Amino acid sequence: MSFPILGILLHAIGAFAAAICFTPQHRVHRWTYETFWFWMSLASWFLLPVIGSLLFIPDLADVLASSPREAMWKSFGLGAAYGFGGMAFGFAIRHVGYSITYALAVGISAVLGFFLTPLLQGKLGEITGSAGGNAVLAGVAIGFAGILLCGVAGRKKDVEVKNSASNSDHPFRPSIGIPLCIIAGVLSALYSIALGSADPVAEQALKRGANPELVMNVRFLFASTGAFFSILPITLWQLARKSTLREITGTGSDGSPAPRTNILWGCLAGLLWYLQFIFYGMGHNRMESLGVASWPLHMIMLILFSTLVAILRSEWASCSPATKRLITFAISLLVLSVLVIGYGNHLNDSPPGH
Repeated sequence: MSFPILGILLHAIGAFAAAICFTPQHRVHRWTYETFWFWMSLASWFLLPVIGSLLFIPDLADVLASSPREAMWKSFGLGAAYGFGGMAFGFAIRHVGYSITYALAVGISAVLGFFLTPLLQGKLGEITGSAGGNAVLAGVAIGFAGILLCGVAGRKKDVEVKNSASNSDHPFRPSIGIPLCIIAGVLSALYSIALGSADPVAEQALKRGANPELVMNVRFLFASTGAFFSILPITLWQLARKSTLREITGTGSDGSPAPRTNILWGCLAGLLWYLQFIFYGMGHNRMESLGVASWPLHMIMLILFSTLVAILRSEWASCSPATKRLITFAISLLVLSVLVIGYGNHLNDSPPGH
């Protein structure tokens, strides 16, 4: 079996889409963040999964009728928990900033996403008992270290930029933010299990001629809609509390019409989030017997690309040389992690004696 270059490239495309999915927010004017989030989540977690399933899953009604209800409800419920994790993530940013939130939450999600599924399936021993599985485990450990170092470097960058600009920073409250990061990381990892819980539905879809590259849509139909309906009441409550509920129809925060493109930018953000898991599914199909490595690989590459995008946007330009060296070393660890995980997959699928 060859090195899974195509699988890694497809995961990379998905991770890049995830890394830039919030950039359309900068094009939105006269809207509160909750309104942007409403349209983004509506597109990514509800509209696109429903449309994708209707378009790409043959005989969808028959597939759903012949699939076990338990699998569908389990996927929906785990997706709902993931939605609450997304809210915890947003609250954590307010208390400890982007860098530490991403490092802790995504790092925890990467590690738990690797262990939880095989543990629940009783297959963890098979993975850790193989040379390929141990190589992937080493790659995940390297990636986790790289993610944490990205968080440390990011926090140093934030402090240095704040000091150089003489601006006031948001209060740094680790006693609140760190627990929220842990909650966000744990619940985020449940999304990979939510997708896996819909396996029986995906199998029914494949039997009826669904394209293996697009069968991921029927998994989203439960995991993503669960996330959407879990956060919808709180999002609407936040908008009502701020007296900005009218914004979801296109009105600006001041009562005048908002730019017509706002809804398009929100939906584009949702499309980018959605595309990450379309390519995730394609990459997962090419990771062979160690497909369990897909989730940590995706999380690690998400941090890698989001950091590179920040560098290209000159967000690290005013940092000290020491901080720049630290983020360079962290990026090197992330790249090494991807290579080691890919090698572990290759090793696991190589014929005996190779």
